[in-house]
Amino acid sequence: MFYYMGGREIEDKVRQVSPRYEFILVSAGEIFISYAREMLADVALQYHCDYLFMVDDDMMAPMDLFYRLVKHDVDIVAPLAFTRNPPHRPVMFSVVDGFDPVLRRQYYINNTVHNYPRNKLVECDAVGFGAALIKTDVFRAMKKPWFMGTMGCGEDVHFCVQAKKLGFHVFMDTATKLAHLSHPIVVTEDYSDQYNKLTQAEKDKFYGFYDKYEEKEPCPSLAS
Repeated sequence: MFYYMGGREIEDKVRQVSPRYEFILVSAGEIFISYAREMLADVALQYHCDYLFMVDDDMMAPMDLFYRLVKHDVDIVAPLAFTRNPPHRPVMFSVVDGFDPVLRRQYYINNTVHNYPRNKLVECDAVGFGAALIKTDVFRAMKKPWFMGTMGCGEDVHFCVQAKKLGFHVFMDTATKLAHLSHPIVVTEDYSDQYNKLTQAEKDKFYGFYDKYEEKEPCPSLAS
């Protein structure tokens, strides 16, 4: 992706394409995610950037992801992505906020938008930041810290909610899709049965009995 963006930057300069985007590459190591995003936003403001474009290292994204997102010209936009763990929900959220009278603090409840419009630019309350494009005007209007909070939700939902309170808009581009690297699946007999959704009786009826060879008892060590 970085190679593609660099080549596109030079190509657009030679062809005098407008608008032409210039990129500054910054990476953050394995540190607290909210703090890493704070650092990246600081750098974007330090260099007077127009956008902060973030891609997490466990996401598989198209090379031209930036160009797909920037064409929408909106405050905050993310491509369609899903949670790593089952049931692999889309990270598009409808947020309900309230006040807890016992703890005496504000809270957010982020509800997943399961039946999202397909292949559309969809406005929503919050998006996951596996990848995201944010105009730096949003950071200039917000007070620090931008991503850190005590609301019990992710830093991405917290940021989106704070931005919307200031009048900014959040979108998900469901036509631009990411893949989320997950843990390898361990395929066992139980997993196969669950995946194929057939009981043993249904297998017997559909496939018939396997009787090509004479059945043998398992050896004692395996049977025990």
